[in-house]
Amino acid sequence: MKPVRFIILLLAFLAGFTCRAEVPEIRAAYLDFRTQVMTLQAMKDFAAESAENGLNAIVVEWEASFPFEDNLILRNRYSFSREDVAEFIGWCSELGIEVIPLQNCFGHSEYILRHPRYASLREDRKDCSQVCPVKYVEAEKVFESIFAEIAAMHPSEYIHIGCDETRLLGHCRECRKIVENDGISALYMEYVSRMCSIVTALGKTPIIWADIVLKHPEAIGKLPANVVIADWNYGWKPDYFGKMENILVSGHEVWGACSLRSHPDNLYLVQWRKHLKNIFDYTSYAASHGFGGIINTSWSTSGTYGYIYDDANEVVDIQPVREVYPQNGFDMLFHAYYAAVSGQFTDPDAFLDSYCRDRLGIVGDSCVEAVKAYFNMHQTPVSSSATIEMVENELSECLTVKEKFQKVKFPRKSKDIAAHLSLMLDIRINYLEYKIIDVRSQMLRSDAGEVENLSDELRSVLSGCEKLRKRFVSLNGDYLKDAGQSFNTWTYYGKMKNLAVVLSNIVKH
Repeated sequence: MKPVRFIILLLAFLAGFTCRAEVPEIRAAYLDFRTQVMTLQAMKDFAAESAENGLNAIVVEWEASFPFEDNLILRNRYSFSREDVAEFIGWCSELGIEVIPLQNCFGHSEYILRHPRYASLREDRKDCSQVCPVKYVEAEKVFESIFAEIAAMHPSEYIHIGCDETRLLGHCRECRKIVENDGISALYMEYVSRMCSIVTALGKTPIIWADIVLKHPEAIGKLPANVVIADWNYGWKPDYFGKMENILVSGHEVWGACSLRSHPDNLYLVQWRKHLKNIFDYTSYAASHGFGGIINTSWSTSGTYGYIYDDANEVVDIQPVREVYPQNGFDMLFHAYYAAVSGQFTDPDAFLDSYCRDRLGIVGDSCVEAVKAYFNMHQTPVSSSATIEMVENELSECLTVKEKFQKVKFPRKSKDIAAHLSLMLDIRINYLEYKIIDVRSQMLRSDAGEVENLSDELRSVLSGCEKLRKRFVSLNGDYLKDAGQSFNTWTYYGKMKNLAVVLSNIVKH
């Protein structure tokens, strides 16, 4: 960071500077291919819309969809060809969009560490999520190769190397010794600095997420000066992870990140209002604090996985713990980001009203209010301890919103958007209907009549779910390489099928 800019940022921070400044230089969207991999055409369409609406970058977390060669075993069945990746990057370049790759090298490294070739790097023998930082010599060799492959195909100045949510820091015996003597920050910063140096040697600028640096800022001075620190904030106060002042006055370039899909979103739950507020609040915060970039993240999963093992070390498969509705259903939040980052709107309510009338083309105040009521639903997560009454209340709200939403006449230009919104609401209703049955099933006794009635109800709800799944695949079939993957037996659909079999067998016997 240039000295003059650093002084300006420092004075602005100390003065409590809060008015909106110029928008960040880098205005990025996000593509997360950990569990939902888009088709090439969908990616190109997404880039075109991003450019049309004032964005100039897309961060892509390719993970196993990248066409590795030296690290060929990292590819999965959704991997692109090198020609595909080159075509997408070239297309983006013509649009004025910079494609910034994100390549995890510390936490969130499941897709690497699951393979025997890289298993010796694991922090924990049974948990494939994190690289052990004391094994930096071996890790440097691995990531010199991986980063080189990534850098070779991306003209971007930047490589984002993740380094967030390193939950196993200090877990193994050797790491514990370092933490006891020098603290967690020393263990973290030493490893991350080495990874950043590899990126720098490739002629690129490294980006890392800010959460661990904010939690353990004592050794921030060990980070190379060129590292960009990206703070992710999905709706909490700025000092949630730690004092923002520590990175704002550190001399490092600072970026920010809001989100349109994040916890607790999943296939049957979207907290629209929370994301809408977060997008407007955090883009404003980033602008007023002179951030160099802003990213609107869009997480296709929680970032945690379940593992299937053949024996103590052999990983057969990994499955994301949470599936989320594909991001082509989130048109409203994308346009909220476009409007917020450009300064076109600063108030989410004013934007939402404009979106319904102008983007969707809805006529009539009552119809506008019906769609706004859809986006303003709270959508509370249903916990394992939920009562039937709690679930019924959630269901009642959804049914009320649906009744009004169905009366809205959408013009042709917004039919596809409406189809996604309608399907998302129907999936939530189906899930809640199933959860009522699920709660009731936990209290079953040997009453043949009661079991039979519950089995019949569940068959009806399951039949409805399978129809919704067909709609889901049809709507997303051209958007994702495998639309059915996100609505499969690893979601509530699978649990419902299992319960249906159990109840059916009880009835038979």
